[in-house]
Amino acid sequence: MKSFLIVLNKISYTIFVTGLLLTNNAVAAPAKIYTSTAQSSQDGYIIDLSRNAKISNIPTVGTDGVYYYKVGDTYVISDKGLRPSGRVNCTGAFYQEDASVKPVKREGFHRIFTYIPRAPGAATINGLPLYQLSFNTFVTIYSNKGMVDNWINYKASICQTGSGTATMKSFVYQFPFEVSVYVKKRNLDGITVIPSAEFAGYSRAYSTFPLAQTMAKLPQMMPVSSVTAPMRLIGGTIISPAECRTDVGGSLIINHGVLNAEKYESRVVRPINFSCDHVVPTPVEFELLYTKDGDPQQRLPLKVDGTNSTIYSKIEMIDAETGNRGQKFTSRVGQYKQIQIESILKGTNASGGNYSGTAVLIAAYP
Repeated sequence: MKSFLIVLNKISYTIFVTGLLLTNNAVAAPAKIYTSTAQSSQDGYIIDLSRNAKISNIPTVGTDGVYYYKVGDTYVISDKGLRPSGRVNCTGAFYQEDASVKPVKREGFHRIFTYIPRAPGAATINGLPLYQLSFNTFVTIYSNKGMVDNWINYKASICQTGSGTATMKSFVYQFPFEVSVYVKKRNLDGITVIPSAEFAGYSRAYSTFPLAQTMAKLPQMMPVSSVTAPMRLIGGTIISPAECRTDVGGSLIINHGVLNAEKYESRVVRPINFSCDHVVPTPVEFELLYTKDGDPQQRLPLKVDGTNSTIYSKIEMIDAETGNRGQKFTSRVGQYKQIQIESILKGTNASGGNYSGTAVLIAAYP
């Protein structure tokens, strides 16, 4: 029997399996939202409401039941004739991003923030919020774009990329808007005082968040230092036809001079003379108004600028003809009337310094 030798040649194969794994280092861009901000809060637009205008004889009744008298026609504030100053950082005070949110097309958003206080009781006139500029001067603000204290969505190109800067004059979407001026008392001398004030601020935002998220994220309050274009009122007066004039112009200074801080006592009386065209004596309401603090006697606070140092003036009016005195009274005014302003300082152990304070005399027809 033959024997067979079977030889199995074992061939081994080493199989290398290779592959190229590509790592995707490109991360999807996050959704972003940002506002543009003026480089200096002192820059922006200056608005001057000074002019000659007639005060309406017919009152408009606010929702608070108070009669307000409109001063002249409504102002239309446009960028024409205004001289803006400064530049704007395209990405400014407000910025958020979220990598978990898929960005959408970049959209522009706009708002006018108001900085003057609302009238007491949140009063409105003709459906518009009423703002108080001074004791006797009030305004409403209207934008047909609906952007007063409200964010709106509308396209915009300046600063859309979010980088670099732009000139202040490039930001004009807030214009035009309307301002109506009202007084609560029709001043005897026809002068309506417009104080200098941080009036409003225009803010522009861009967002790649979906609309609902954008509206939830947009700030509902921004200080004037954070907005795109601050808008300030410059102090001035609106001059209206009047039957009376005064010999002091718009202000009366009562100077007590230099007093001993350890123990001081001083009384100063200054007159204000009214000359009027009244054919017959006419009732006129006189009122002294000022901001009071916690003084139990409700006196006029006088302060040293930049400090908390305070002394107080007891200030009253005196009708030189009748001797009537107080901070509010009604007198009959013919062709001439003198109202005296009395200021009394009395105290001890005050801090040294230059003290000052301001009161407003309203002389108006009841």
